[in-house]
Amino acid sequence: MFAEEVGSRFGSLREIQDNTWYEKRHPYVGGIELTPYCNLRCVHCYLQDQNKKEQKLLTTEQVKVIIDKLYDAGVLFLYFTGGEIFTRSDFLEIYVYAKKKGFILELLTNGTLIDERVLEVFREFPPASISISMYGGDEVSYERVTGRKGMYDKVIRTFVLLNDSGIHFEIKYIGMKENEEDFLKVKKVAEVFGAVFSYSMELFPTLLGDSCPKNHMMELEKIVKTEMLSEGYAEEILRQASVKNSVMHKTKVPLYMCDMAVSNFLIDYQGFINPCHKSRIKKWNILSCSMQEAWDDFGSYRNEVASKYNKCVRCEYLMMCSPCVLVNKLTTGDENIPSDTVCKLTHMRVVAARRQVAQRKKAASRKWKSF
Repeated sequence: MFAEEVGSRFGSLREIQDNTWYEKRHPYVGGIELTPYCNLRCVHCYLQDQNKKEQKLLTTEQVKVIIDKLYDAGVLFLYFTGGEIFTRSDFLEIYVYAKKKGFILELLTNGTLIDERVLEVFREFPPASISISMYGGDEVSYERVTGRKGMYDKVIRTFVLLNDSGIHFEIKYIGMKENEEDFLKVKKVAEVFGAVFSYSMELFPTLLGDSCPKNHMMELEKIVKTEMLSEGYAEEILRQASVKNSVMHKTKVPLYMCDMAVSNFLIDYQGFINPCHKSRIKKWNILSCSMQEAWDDFGSYRNEVASKYNKCVRCEYLMMCSPCVLVNKLTTGDENIPSDTVCKLTHMRVVAARRQVAQRKKAASRKWKSF
């Protein structure tokens, strides 16, 4: 519909995104959080205070109504997330409905509930991608993180099934104290299956501001040391660190310098639409309002200005760090004040990257002189 018309008039999808949708604040990337519930009990989960009591979820038909509204609004990319999406008995019905509407679909899952029945549907209606969080390199680590036995074997079996069926998937290592030695193990698994590998080692408070997930975060020195194991990481950090802070000397700087309320949004498991997945605003329910009504209201976020005491806008590493305003709010209680952890980690990364690059150059120089 909308996407096809725009594509025929304006060129490539990337050009449309950058030059048309982004500039006009067109919401083209959306997520639906189908449930806060999960079959695992991960120690770091940011939804753990949501699933401790019984929650009323969207019905199958309500989710379909939402999908129809997103279709009419011209949303092209849609992802399903949780909790664990496969804990819903109606997930495949919802998935196929969205697929037939023409959305480019991504699924976010822990991968432990994907079986042959699911694969039959995926073979006929393949997703664009499945992002699978991996919580360790063996059963011991997995149980420490998830509180469940046998999950490592289940997720490896899922990788085999997806790989044999030609379904595209990525593996994301979620690093924490419980699995801090498993980075290379998980990376190796991704290499074996030819999957895209990504990782995250920064843990954040729950959506209600409980800091308990951060108790499981690796020591900062360990995070930096682990990150430096990735080929080209040090060079990329230095490249990002060299990007000039373009707002440093401006007197009026936007508070939100991300995609907040520009292109992305999330609809939570009760139908409330939010300008991003970390912002939970119980104001607009998509079942009783129009997409445009909510989106127009979210435009006010783009007019908010950073405080004079916001040290991020004066930091030389702003473009590298890109601090999340909503994470600031959850951790310090103030959108303008970042966590000390974030600042320390940013500076430690730069120092470590400089050291590693210098050591490589020195080693290369010695090797050259030995000839």
